This record gives sequence, structure tokens and C-alpha cells, in this order.
Amino acid sequence: PKVGMSYRQEYYKGEAEDRGEILSLDEKVEVPFGSFDGVLMTKDTTRLEPDVLEHKFYAKDVGPVLVVSISGGSGREELLRFRRGP
Repeated sequence: PKVGMSYRQEYYKGEAEDRGEILSLDEKVEVPFGSFDGVLMTKDTTRLEPDVLEHKFYAKDVGPVLVVSISGGSGREELLRFRRGP
């Protein structure tokens, strides 16, 4: 991934197309599970809720660790537990 790259997700037959854009590759995040460096940060929007903007944070080898509502909503989702699969 590179900063500025955009992509679509949750796309099905022209419906509910969500968009994402990579904003940073080197964020630092602290959540109840722990601290992470080198975190990828995205800006996510959806056609279904055009006023909603979220920033999502993904840690290498873990996945999503934090979601922050920036506009059009309220809330924060944080990683509480993590267990590696088999």
C-alpha cells in the first residue's frame, strides 16, 4: 500500500459501494489490548451514509485495531483481545 491509494470495498452489483483511501503507513495507536507502531490508517466513506467519515487503523499481523468516527456518527471501536488462529 501507498499513501494516497484509494480502493473500493463491499461492492456488489453497483450497490453499497464503500470507499477507502490510505492516509498514513506509520501511525502509533494505543488500545486496551496494547500499543502498536507502523500502523496503516485509512479514511472510509460509504454511499449509504454519505455524511459518515471514519478513520480505521490496521496493525501488521493483527488487522483492525481501532476505528474512530470523524463525522456523521459517534463512537470508537478498540481492540480488546486478540488470539492467533491455528
